[in-house]
Amino acid sequence: MGISRHVCRAVTLIICLPLVVISSLLAVAAIRALLIEDIDYQFAEFKTSGLDDIPESYLESFPEVFGASLRIPTVSTAPGDYDKEQILVFHQFLRDSFPDVFNSSFVKAEVINSYSLLLTIRGTDESLQPYMLAAHLDVVPVDESKWSQAPFGGQVLPDPETGEMFVWGRGAIDNKINLMSIMMALQYLITTGFQPRRTFYASFGHDEEVNGYDGAGHIGRILEERGVVLDFLLDEGLPMTLGVVKGLDVPVAAIGVTEKGWMSVTLETEGEGGHSSAPPIEQVAPRLGRAMHNLEQYPQPSMFGTGPESEMFSYLASSASWPYKMFYANLWLFKPLLELIMSRQRNTNAFVRTTTAVTMVRVGVKENVVPSSGYVMVNHRVHPGQSLHDVLQHDISVIDDPKVKVKVLRQREAHPVSPYGPKVPGWRLIVSATKHIYPTSVAAPGILIANTDTRYYLNITSNIYRFYPVLLTEDEIGRIHGTNERLSVANAKNAVRFYHRVMVTADRDPATVVDQDHSPAVDSDNSTDTSIDSLAGIAIDNSTEISTRNSTLDEFDV
Repeated sequence: MGISRHVCRAVTLIICLPLVVISSLLAVAAIRALLIEDIDYQFAEFKTSGLDDIPESYLESFPEVFGASLRIPTVSTAPGDYDKEQILVFHQFLRDSFPDVFNSSFVKAEVINSYSLLLTIRGTDESLQPYMLAAHLDVVPVDESKWSQAPFGGQVLPDPETGEMFVWGRGAIDNKINLMSIMMALQYLITTGFQPRRTFYASFGHDEEVNGYDGAGHIGRILEERGVVLDFLLDEGLPMTLGVVKGLDVPVAAIGVTEKGWMSVTLETEGEGGHSSAPPIEQVAPRLGRAMHNLEQYPQPSMFGTGPESEMFSYLASSASWPYKMFYANLWLFKPLLELIMSRQRNTNAFVRTTTAVTMVRVGVKENVVPSSGYVMVNHRVHPGQSLHDVLQHDISVIDDPKVKVKVLRQREAHPVSPYGPKVPGWRLIVSATKHIYPTSVAAPGILIANTDTRYYLNITSNIYRFYPVLLTEDEIGRIHGTNERLSVANAKNAVRFYHRVMVTADRDPATVVDQDHSPAVDSDNSTDTSIDSLAGIAIDNSTEISTRNSTLDEFDV
């Protein structure tokens, strides 16, 4: 009987001990979540001489002006292939629409490489470090047959279901809203007699959609030659969202502090060909099929926790509802769970790892001929926590076939992670402007999984932020580069308000911008020094070849 009691006690202890540990961990997590505080981005005692807000009366004309910009089809099709005539028409449209900007004594407008625009808005205090607002003139092509409204009509029409007014047209989101909002805000300030103390630039490349080399590439080199060093750069990037992030019923402003790298590789193999009536035992097509299967079956490793995508949850935690607040505030405990959930969904999986996409397959020429060679094109979008070398080694390892040669055609490392957090002046300024327009919003660092012109400015600033100051639904996000691209009139006006606020707020000595020190659950005043190393010409092993064509003609989409 004594033995039975001891056994019962042991069993009870074995059962209860894990429960006690789990209960204790959950209690700690709950307490941490309860204690987390939001970050105050407001500027104490900040005076802007009555320029805090742009009048609604001034914004009434903007939807029509914005729509007119969409009627000019500044389409880019391929590197070097863009509608030069329409781009010049757009230049004149800007001059006609914003005469006070182009006629101002302190605004210098330059045409760079025939088609891009660089505006220098000269400040009165040369000791203050300049900043840049960037956008691009060009748009992607359209399939007019799939649009319900004319893609280059620029019409202001109500939604048939809600009645909300929208401006329709290619470029409504990507990226003429940023460009036109910058110009509209600047026009207003100049008409009020405002001249900034702090110099800033407005940079408008003309070929971002087809790699940006002719446009922003030239602007970046010119500014570097002039010795310009920017405090920060704000370009297109992640939009604000509502109802997209679980547990948050307020607008989420994810600001891209880095963007993914890029690598295109081919898988090539050769073998015995011949007539299909007597096929060889080992064939080219099945070999490539096994290689593709292995790449899909064994994806690149999760990098969750090595980049800003994990700290994003720390910033969101204070505004999240339960139980998400507890999850987001305690990644030390729930990281594996969040990692698993994100990895299972297409959109979020792209944030936690380097993605692998088979984009082209070439094998075979006739139904009764066994091919003797073939190749597959694979595109990787590289997570900032992973090197190009590691991506390539993973491919070779999982393919595990020396007869399949892996060749790198083009590659570029992910961008360095820009500093972020309430102590970082550029970040703080952008977030403060966002919260001025959307008071209930919560801001967080993010990864831009697409690519922008910002790579051409990496040599003149380490503080690069990628953000659309518009609040989009999932449906509207899907229209970018798709059919029926449109933007609500309310969003368009708020974008102007945002850039106006940035210009006014930035006209303060950046050294005095930080008034308070508030940190989220995890101190995320982050800066990362990431070198960009080329792999061109480095031999990995006998089954690997890397092309020395480290081309500047990279991806053609944003």
